[in-house]
Amino acid sequence: MFALVDCNNFYASCERVFQPQLEKSPIVVLSNNDGCVVARSAEAKALGLPMGAPIFKIKELIQKNNVKVFSSNYALYNDMSNRVMDILHSFCANTEMYSIDEAFLKFDYYNQTVPLLVEYAVKIKAIIQQHTGLPVSIGIAPTKTLAKLANYIAKRRLEQCVHTGVFSLENPEAHEKLLRTIDVSELWGIGSANANHCKTAGFNTVWDLRSAPEIWVKGTLTITGLRLLKEINGLPCSEIISEEPRRKSFMQSRSFQKDISDQKILTEAIASHATRLGEKLRLNRLKTGSISVFVVRNRFKEMTTSGASYLHLTFEFDVPTNNTGRLIAAAVKIIKVICQTGTFKKCGIMASNLQDTNTLQASLFEPRDAIMERHCEKLMHTMDALNAKLGKNTIHFCSAAGKNTQSDWMMRSEMCSPRYTTRWSDLLIVK
Repeated sequence: MFALVDCNNFYASCERVFQPQLEKSPIVVLSNNDGCVVARSAEAKALGLPMGAPIFKIKELIQKNNVKVFSSNYALYNDMSNRVMDILHSFCANTEMYSIDEAFLKFDYYNQTVPLLVEYAVKIKAIIQQHTGLPVSIGIAPTKTLAKLANYIAKRRLEQCVHTGVFSLENPEAHEKLLRTIDVSELWGIGSANANHCKTAGFNTVWDLRSAPEIWVKGTLTITGLRLLKEINGLPCSEIISEEPRRKSFMQSRSFQKDISDQKILTEAIASHATRLGEKLRLNRLKTGSISVFVVRNRFKEMTTSGASYLHLTFEFDVPTNNTGRLIAAAVKIIKVICQTGTFKKCGIMASNLQDTNTLQASLFEPRDAIMERHCEKLMHTMDALNAKLGKNTIHFCSAAGKNTQSDWMMRSEMCSPRYTTRWSDLLIVK
């Protein structure tokens, strides 16, 4: 049996944990630069606030209903997510973190009687609520797809749940009446285009799709759809992925608060992105063989003769690197080539051709860069250690932004809550 544990309205719930006075208040959380709605509490959904809506378009509705608005507090959300995942690992060794607020569990070595598994899920839900303050929903089923569907029912069809927030779909045939009311588009892995294909063929609900011919499913929805069909009929085709697959690339990018035309500011922005990229590579013990730098024009304000709003260029390293200095030097060189004139709204850098630091292919005739790379490894390690101890960007390259730098290219986060669990100065004070 599989279980899917999903935190309810995760970003909004994280804000409520430390501000319990907001328990019944509508809450929305905004994207980078406070642009669009990326998360809503149940109360905000009930008001009709749409997901992805630009904040300026719904400002009147927010003010009228006294909606609480927060900037994204990624440090807080990531830490709260780690706490939930730690609890889940203590209950089940076979765990897959599916997203920041979701995880699959597989009960391989547990008593498989359904009532006992439901009781176990109720206990997991209670412990997460007690230890983190976060509400979760849990769906239990013989396959991951059915577990996802069971979780959907646990969240939205409370009248069907014996225990609030926990639903078991161990026997789909026993829930035929319910499955006939759930639209096929609610299935995990069915996009809008495939949902339209299903409905055109007469498979409007989850129950309808269970009886679809395999030949039609494979021909219309491909092999992925065939796996989905088998899963909703109780045959597992997807196992728990306990280890995160090796990354093929890393990217660091950000939209600007304001459009930028000053090359000095662009240089500072790309150097800061390169700094963060180097930290990510070293944290994952990887080196990159090439980087791509890109910038995006504001096509509504400035049309080029070629019509291109996206400019990019790739740089190949002779020797793979995670040295921040080398990354900055290459990135700045590219920026000077592709951004001689113009007004830009975004820039970023991507590392590809990643290689493990422990398995790099050596050369008999080492180039000068390889010797310099080895000499700088201790320097990079020392910088990372100091920044981890004293605060991000305390030690930095001159071309990149420092700890207290404020610039138009940096992320706007005017309504961000304190980082209650990751910053000493933001710890709650109990009086």
